[in-house]
Amino acid sequence: MSDTLLFGHDGLARAIAVAFRAAGTPDDTALAIADMLVDANLSGHDSHGIQMVKYYLDCQAQGGLDAHATPRVFDESGAVVRIDGGRGFGAVTGAFAMQHGIANARKNGVALVALANSHHLGRIGRWAELCLESGMVSVHFVNVWGHRPLVAPWGGRKIRLGTNPICAGMPATANHPAFVLDFATSRVAFGKVGVAFDKGEVLPEGVMMDRDGAMTRDPGAMVDNEDGGALIAMGEHKGSGLAVLCDLLAGVLTGNGVGTPERQDGDTTINGMLSFVIDPDALGGFAAMESEIEALYDWVRSSLTAEGHDAILLAGDPERIAREDRMAHGIPLAAAAWEGFIEAAMLQGVTREALEQAVSSS
Repeated sequence: MSDTLLFGHDGLARAIAVAFRAAGTPDDTALAIADMLVDANLSGHDSHGIQMVKYYLDCQAQGGLDAHATPRVFDESGAVVRIDGGRGFGAVTGAFAMQHGIANARKNGVALVALANSHHLGRIGRWAELCLESGMVSVHFVNVWGHRPLVAPWGGRKIRLGTNPICAGMPATANHPAFVLDFATSRVAFGKVGVAFDKGEVLPEGVMMDRDGAMTRDPGAMVDNEDGGALIAMGEHKGSGLAVLCDLLAGVLTGNGVGTPERQDGDTTINGMLSFVIDPDALGGFAAMESEIEALYDWVRSSLTAEGHDAILLAGDPERIAREDRMAHGIPLAAAAWEGFIEAAMLQGVTREALEQAVSSS
């Protein structure tokens, strides 16, 4: 078997939905999960794509999430919307939260959406992109508990923090695509460690330490060792501080809770997300802002490139480039990642033949 396989996005989504239906996930939810995961693969973020299927199915089987949960608004006052995700799949809770945030922002000019008790929300850029489809600006802070921490605080060598992502989106202008900034507050997301492990690759320098605090490029130091290793915060004290900020905003303000020791042994992922959704019409209208936005982008892109770089990229550009390529040529998956997915689906009673038929159907 080749080390890398190519899949069409529609077929991959069908196969993922088959696996979740077999596990007893409602059809609409299975389709939403498949769409979210394949969208991550299309965007070039394989760490948040099909690789997550086994983990999601394990969480569902072990009671770490509720496949039948219905998120609910339990408090709405003015611009503030508070939502309990019921430990439901993030593909459902994230969409629900953004739909309410967009509607509230249309009414009030701005919405503050506090989502608590959601299972893994996936690639957070997806939720900014959902806001962008309605012409909204958005900013998102996310925290996590339910499993061991993954990141050492600045100056430390023991895991204490989550990878706690931050995201922001600004709509496209006439001459420039949308700006979507989406980053973990660690130097890499933990899922990228898993991708490197599946591919038999080493990590970049300076992103992870082993259990003794020595820098390592071996992804197995965390993947193979439950008690070993720690990711490094991005930007030294800055990333560490932003990770704590995410816990304060997405954990404390939303009511989701933070990842202190008593919440670390559930072998699940519980996300809180605090989102600001802003209607540009409340601030004079987006059309009045476009010339300033375009002038900024043009100025930034006009820089001469540094050695090793072919172009100046803005946030969202790498995902667009990946999407165009993968829509045209297919989604590349490590053979180990595909086999891992098949094994997870077979545990739900799905045959290899059914999965291969799903990905090959036109």
